[in-house]
Amino acid sequence: MKRKPSKSGFNKLLDVDTTLLSAEPLIGLLELETDTGTIELAMNRILAEQLLFAIVEFLQAGKGDDAPTFAIERSQ
Repeated sequence: MKRKPSKSGFNKLLDVDTTLLSAEPLIGLLELETDTGTIELAMNRILAEQLLFAIVEFLQAGKGDDAPTFAIERSQ
């Protein structure tokens, strides 16, 4: 079944869930429920860390009422 894109041209994210497939090696599914259906993203630890980094970068760009309300400590 082909679904129509939303009026804005972007999918609206309605819910997020994860399914753990393996703990060693760490493998799972990130399931994004959108207004046009579910998007499943298979991920390992490396991809999950890259996704987390991208989301933190996005949140840190917020200003005013959308300023981040958390602090990140990075170790290498």
